[in-house]
Amino acid sequence: MSFEVFRRHQRKLLAIFAILAMFGFVVSDSLFRYTNSGGGGRDQPVVTLYGRTIYQSELSGMQAERNLANRFMFRLNPRFGPEPFGGLRTREMVDALILRHEADRLGIPAGMEQGRDFIKRITMGQMTGELFDRLMGEFRNDYADEQVLAAIADQVRLNYVRGLPGDPNRLVGGPMVTPLDIYRAYRDQNEKVSAKLVEVPVEKFLAKVPEPSAAEVQAFYDAHKNTLPDPMRATPGFKLPRQVQLEVLSIDGNALARSIKDHLTEAELRTAYENRKSEFETRGDRPGQLPNDLFAGHPELTPPVVQPFDEVRTILAASLAEAKAQDQIVEQFSKIRRNVLDKFFDEYQAAQAQREEAGGDTAKGPPLPSPPDLKELAKAEHLDYDLTPMLSREDAEGYGQLASAQVGLGPQRGTRTFVDEFFDNKSGLYESVELTDQLGTRYLVRKIKDAEPRVPSLDEVRPQVVLAWKTEKARPLARKAAEEIAAQLEKQPAAIKDGTYQGYRVVTTPVIPRQQVSPTLSLNPFDMGEARETPISEVASPGADFRSAFFSLQPGKAAVAPNQPETAYYAMALERRDPATFAALYAPNSDEFRYRKQARDQADRQLLEDWMGWLRHQAGVPADWVPQDEARERDAGRRTASR
Repeated sequence: MSFEVFRRHQRKLLAIFAILAMFGFVVSDSLFRYTNSGGGGRDQPVVTLYGRTIYQSELSGMQAERNLANRFMFRLNPRFGPEPFGGLRTREMVDALILRHEADRLGIPAGMEQGRDFIKRITMGQMTGELFDRLMGEFRNDYADEQVLAAIADQVRLNYVRGLPGDPNRLVGGPMVTPLDIYRAYRDQNEKVSAKLVEVPVEKFLAKVPEPSAAEVQAFYDAHKNTLPDPMRATPGFKLPRQVQLEVLSIDGNALARSIKDHLTEAELRTAYENRKSEFETRGDRPGQLPNDLFAGHPELTPPVVQPFDEVRTILAASLAEAKAQDQIVEQFSKIRRNVLDKFFDEYQAAQAQREEAGGDTAKGPPLPSPPDLKELAKAEHLDYDLTPMLSREDAEGYGQLASAQVGLGPQRGTRTFVDEFFDNKSGLYESVELTDQLGTRYLVRKIKDAEPRVPSLDEVRPQVVLAWKTEKARPLARKAAEEIAAQLEKQPAAIKDGTYQGYRVVTTPVIPRQQVSPTLSLNPFDMGEARETPISEVASPGADFRSAFFSLQPGKAAVAPNQPETAYYAMALERRDPATFAALYAPNSDEFRYRKQARDQADRQLLEDWMGWLRHQAGVPADWVPQDEARERDAGRRTASR
């Protein structure tokens, strides 16, 4: 193909090449999934839509398209925000595939022309070829114009489908917002409640429950053996979660730096000072020093003042020692990975591949190589060694210093965490990873076992089964005791004071509203942000039942409610209520308009969520389906709340 021909058809050819590249990506990805179906495949199934399994690679394609459209729109006008078409999380990508299916069913067109028309509309006809070329400046090395416009058009039609229920031109119409809805939004954020609580733990009644019979234990185990445990659920789960075992080599980077600092010579420090003098310039910020702008437009004519060696010696020594320690650790870990860990990993992968080629027949494939002894290697290299027990994700999140480590050597923050790395389905056995924790300890870690969730035998979990059975039987006893205390709170509330009552903890909560709004950085004065439930710090994991009883308390009346996992029951009585009246909401100079907008926004969100829920149901997504990323965040939040 001549260059002139290429230039003449550049746009079309780029689009064709892009399509071929995308085709190659999909095909190669499918082949990868096919060839790795024997257990080592990295392309994981995510969900089933319309009877078809959706793999991570398909979500990744949607993520790439949405990210491209978001980036262009943000570049067009930053006021659109970084994600004008939505986020890139797993649920959002699954929803995007569902919306695309509905858009196709409705015959909503997509393509380059629709993308061009949309941009013309939102710029009110001001988009020109020159402006578009400038906007495309950061994309043209990777994408053709047609790709960007098609990506935008596809996201526009998905947003159109998402917004169908709230479209005032449609028969469904938007949600109705009544004065009562507005008042509830106002009341939930302004009416404040304080209550006296008496905590009755369920565990105090375990001794009053007789031991279960063998038949009762077996029946209880059978009822819950296929359920994973959840610390925020009252019902038990005996299925063992996914567990991994790790081998860990580590070194205290700060201790090494201190040791190096103590042995730095004067010559080393002075050489470093001479090489790094520019770091210690103090132009214009010391008394009696010439200002930087003495010679307007020529700051180089003002001679810089450099801090003397004696002033920076301590800082320089610490910095130099840290740099030397970092270089030493990087070199040591690189040598270990190159000569031992990576070498074994390659051998292990090769043996695995040969076994898969033999159809999983271990008799035909080669034996898997035995891993080298890292404990002896650690001794030889003067490193600390640890072999962890089998860790669930929850265990790993609390596993000492290592739990705070992040991938990479150095002071990085906000990167991939230790837990995310080793519980990622893509992380393989014996693949070494370098990490650094908040205290400066560096780690070289590899996973040596990875056990999928499994149902244990009754003998393995018998003590947990018996305890869960007795806990279930103890709950009515705890509730009855709490109800008796509640009756006392109604008769003689002053007799029950903070501290203890009949051996139970008694606390009075601060005066708090049901909901609170976090400060928002929006420039819109009417944007109050989204209201969220106010934490009740005196109660571990209060839950919906507790919150409803707490904020509904009336003078002279007591109530009883459990926390969410039903590990305790609370007798409660109103201590104080600061009312938020209907009249105050509609008084002159009130914020009624803001609460009206908030009520409307909430109603809109609920309407769209109901619509999306119906579409998910049509696609065959179970109502209780939770993507892995959401499940991890939910579980982490629950564990934090329960501590």
